Amino acid sequence: MTISDVAARLKIRAMFVDAIERDRWDTIGEPVYVRGFVKSYARFIGLDPAPLLDELSATYPSRPPVNDPAVEPQSEARDEYGYDTHVRAQRQSSFYTWLLGALTPIAAVLVYLVVRVYFFAPQDTTASTQMQTQAQPAVTTAATPAAVADQSGLYSSSEQARGVVLRLQLTQDCWLSVTVDGKRVVYETLRAGTVREFRATHAITLRAGNAGGVIAAVDGQPLGTLGTNGQVQDRTFAAKTNGLGGPNPGE
Repeated sequence: MTISDVAARLKIRAMFVDAIERDRWDTIGEPVYVRGFVKSYARFIGLDPAPLLDELSATYPSRPPVNDPAVEPQSEARDEYGYDTHVRAQRQSSFYTWLLGALTPIAAVLVYLVVRVYFFAPQDTTASTQMQTQAQPAVTTAATPAAVADQSGLYSSSEQARGVVLRLQLTQDCWLSVTVDGKRVVYETLRAGTVREFRATHAITLRAGNAGGVIAAVDGQPLGTLGTNGQVQDRTFAAKTNGLGGPNPGE
């Protein structure tokens, strides 16, 4: 990997990565930032940062000795307030680096939210809300899978003749997308214990993100669990036409 690759992965400037590899700690600035960058770099390449930080402390102490004649100032230039301009420049550089690193995750979250709202959210939330209201409302119960084991006598023949009726019971949390006669009425994650019923004249299309947590019954006929845990399952339940011209329940 190049220095630029590592800098991009660590979200720091390439000059700091080069300074770490060359032991040029003064380029980075404050010891606290040096230790933080070394720690992140060590973890990135799979090394234990503890011994590296110990060695760094021995060669680059957190504070220089006071009144040690062996320590030479890096710059004699001072501003009108008496502050070393070189030290001030280092501190400003370190502050802007920290600020950039702190704002980057926030910017990434904002971009994600904008993309999700404009590209993945339903196009007409008002219509979706109305369709959910028109559909059979959700009934959250504490029923167990055995509660829908026998639904054969739940609907009369006259109700079945009007199209197709789909009843879903969730035994686990599951993301569902349900379309009734071409109109999407559900596009969300439903909690375990939720029971929902949908009626359609022509067809009901279902996509379950966790088929092992969904028990279905069509026109009173139990289908059991739609799949295995974590399995994405697509199903279409369509009404059939009988000899009298009326719709019969479909599978």
